[in-house]
Amino acid sequence: MHPAAIAQASATIAGLYPGRHWLALGAGEALNEHVTGGYWPEAPERITRMFDAIEVIRKLFASAGTGRPVRHHGSHFELESSQLWTSQPGGAPTAPPRILVATAGPVAAKRAGKAADGFLTIGTSHDKAAGLVERFDDGLKEAGKPRGDTLRVVRVDLSWAPTDEQAMANALAEWPLAGLRFPRSDVRSPGDFEQLARTVRPEDFEGRMLVSSDPDLHRAHLQRFVDLGVDRIYLHNAGPDQREFIEVFGRDVLPKVTR
Repeated sequence: MHPAAIAQASATIAGLYPGRHWLALGAGEALNEHVTGGYWPEAPERITRMFDAIEVIRKLFASAGTGRPVRHHGSHFELESSQLWTSQPGGAPTAPPRILVATAGPVAAKRAGKAADGFLTIGTSHDKAAGLVERFDDGLKEAGKPRGDTLRVVRVDLSWAPTDEQAMANALAEWPLAGLRFPRSDVRSPGDFEQLARTVRPEDFEGRMLVSSDPDLHRAHLQRFVDLGVDRIYLHNAGPDQREFIEVFGRDVLPKVTR
């Protein structure tokens, strides 16, 4: 999909829900994208393509409400006299949403600091998250950009249940992908994912996803991300009883996590 279409859709959502929307862009996964029949490039080319798309989207966001079309001639995308018309009631331009880069690698994290408004990473360890924060901040400094309202976002995969045994059973049944110790962006078939998931053993979650019935262990796990400078944490519990999870974490875990 051309980034101009993404820009139009994102700006529309921002106009409908002011202050509640941000746009996270990643380099893609073969499982989602190879089905269109196009060439599936290697990671460096995909990353270059992503940052070219970010430049396109930024130009279009800036065009909203100005009446001035923009052009772009990049490594992968072209714009010819294009602009957005998104505005709030009364004709005021809609504030553009922040653009985040979804990444698990230090190179893209540093480039995100230069070109984007934040980064998003999922299923990561404390050490990797610390490295991403550091590299993102390096990119900010090199670009002469302030910390400002940039966002460092982590989605934490976890498995909590009333017993350790149930928590592990849930992890193996509901989210074994957390135990895979290699990149998954080039896996092209759901069947391949299913076969790979069958190879995951309890010990594979060590250092990758906390599996425990102890709320205090989960609190300490989340606190370390906050202490690294992460701004937002989204929790993904690998279990069927989400109501009980929300109740326990809302009562015994989140109130004890401090900034």
